[in-house]
Amino acid sequence: MLPGTLVLILGFFSILHCWLNAFAEMLRFGDRMFYRDWWNSHSYASYYRMWNVVVHDWLFAYIYKDSLFILGDNKKAFAAILVFILSAIAHEYILILSFGFFFPLLFFMFGGIGFCFSLIGPKKGQRPHSGWNIFMWISLILGNGLLFCLYSQEWFASKNCPRDMSKFSEVVLPRSWSSDCVTWTWNITNTMLPASPSLNL
Repeated sequence: MLPGTLVLILGFFSILHCWLNAFAEMLRFGDRMFYRDWWNSHSYASYYRMWNVVVHDWLFAYIYKDSLFILGDNKKAFAAILVFILSAIAHEYILILSFGFFFPLLFFMFGGIGFCFSLIGPKKGQRPHSGWNIFMWISLILGNGLLFCLYSQEWFASKNCPRDMSKFSEVVLPRSWSSDCVTWTWNITNTMLPASPSLNL
């Protein structure tokens, strides 16, 4: 779980703090609110609003509000689901380009479980209990650890057990779940092993 949490924190610091502030400094961009204190969030709804303010504001202005304009103000739930689905597709597309394989775990965790988690939390107007923040952090640590482990496993399987790109099922289905790749045999030659010491008694 620790490597996944480190990736989360270091990714946040490098992209949302260092990278965006560096470009804002070079371009003399005045508005530097790229994130808010998401680490103090008491619900996933507030976490999603504060984690990446730039993306949240863009999705709110161009997807959520436009959906309400087209469908009507009484379709807020549908507009929120549409925002989550489009954001999950965009995140999954970035991972497909980065890793070179299709493994829609982030899509289901963010678009499914993440959306469900955004519906629970303290009610508006209530003083939030610190237990909600603890729940958010524990679920973030477990979720990122799971993502880190399963994406690493899939990357290892795709490198050591290549796909047959002529078959659609091999492209879409996870390689780490394939019966051809479940058991690997390792050939270790004697030259790779250290010589065992001889005992003279």
